[in-house]
Amino acid sequence: MIKVIIPAYNEEESISKVLNDIPSLVDEVIVVNNGSTDATAQRAKDAGATVISEPRRGYGYACLAGMEHIASCSALPDIVVFLDGDYSDYPEEL
Repeated sequence: MIKVIIPAYNEEESISKVLNDIPSLVDEVIVVNNGSTDATAQRAKDAGATVISEPRRGYGYACLAGMEHIASCSALPDIVVFLDGDYSDYPEEL
């Protein structure tokens, strides 16, 4: 099982493209909305991601929130991948 965590802050312009380019071999994508003031969370939900909120700003807090979400699931993944929400990584290369 593969899960992807995407910390996201005001990524409404790019998050849909990032999510759409993630290969189908990924079982779950978790977008951690890190205090965004735009439509990042809604666009991520619309693209099929699990969206959780982390009000404490910062990449580290968002990553930890994503890991805590995974730890609370009944089945733990074999692989966890972190991607950026601004397309600075290339999700299709997973």
